[in-house]
Amino acid sequence: MVGPGMERERERESERESELEIVLRRVGLPPRVSARIASMGLTVEDILATPSRELASKLRIDRKVADRLIRTAAEVASTPKPASHVPRRRILSLGVRSVDGLLGGGLSEGSFVELYGEPGSGKTQFALHLCVRAMLPQERGGLGGGSVYIDTEGGFSAARLREMAEGQGVPPDLALSSVRVVRARSVPSLMASLDAADGLVREGEAVLVVIDSLLAPFRLDYRGMGELAERQHALAEALAIVRRTTARGGIVLATNQVVGGREKRPAGGYVLGHAPDVVLSIRRSLGLRRILGVVDSSFLPEGEVLLAITRRGLEDVDEKL
Repeated sequence: MVGPGMERERERESERESELEIVLRRVGLPPRVSARIASMGLTVEDILATPSRELASKLRIDRKVADRLIRTAAEVASTPKPASHVPRRRILSLGVRSVDGLLGGGLSEGSFVELYGEPGSGKTQFALHLCVRAMLPQERGGLGGGSVYIDTEGGFSAARLREMAEGQGVPPDLALSSVRVVRARSVPSLMASLDAADGLVREGEAVLVVIDSLLAPFRLDYRGMGELAERQHALAEALAIVRRTTARGGIVLATNQVVGGREKRPAGGYVLGHAPDVVLSIRRSLGLRRILGVVDSSFLPEGEVLLAITRRGLEDVDEKL
């Protein structure tokens, strides 16, 4: 049983050192090896999100040492901290009263958001709008950072991004330079893109990662029930990278298609179904109007709002629309 004295010592230890430094010291690695690992820019979250075999190869250490590193990282990460020590997460506002009201102010740093709907419902428009909003300064509801747009279906439009930026008072050239686009049509290229995006979030060069859409490469690379288990395993690996990115404070938005008959639900099954922090749905209404709903969240109530997709992006509904 841990006594009060030991708890206070652990608190003082945490104040003196970073979590990674504590892990490396407790594992007892040679100083030269510890210094090399520390210089790689890893976090405790990176260690926990990486399989031991991959971690051993990446850090050039023995597999048993990698296992010990992961166990120690888990112990350090799970040490209870006072609520006052938990950093307050910034909120990315969408600049639409109805939507921000539905989302409790917007999307918070460190969240994984799934947005599903039928083709043409507005998923890509939502994603592009979010990229513009992310680059706005905090006083305007943004995060003052860039975005990574992983395009798996060819839906990204630089012209549309420029149009939205102009509509929201953002210099179009700034918008085009702040959003980095990568096309990923296969699962290996998606994995590489997610790793690259994670690196940009780690370096502070991006605050938002869009995957539009997440499952498209998996549908192409894995066909039929005979490859379902392999597909779900690969999807789990992709989601582990996503979790690594959100642990750094990045927001990840993944669009998704729908399956089912009258009762529409997001594709992806059990593996994807329990991964997002917030699951949103979007569907067509009359004209330019769309209905956005919170379908699943541990901290937001279910609900729906009406919005419009215009030249400027997402807007509150004008009765004339």
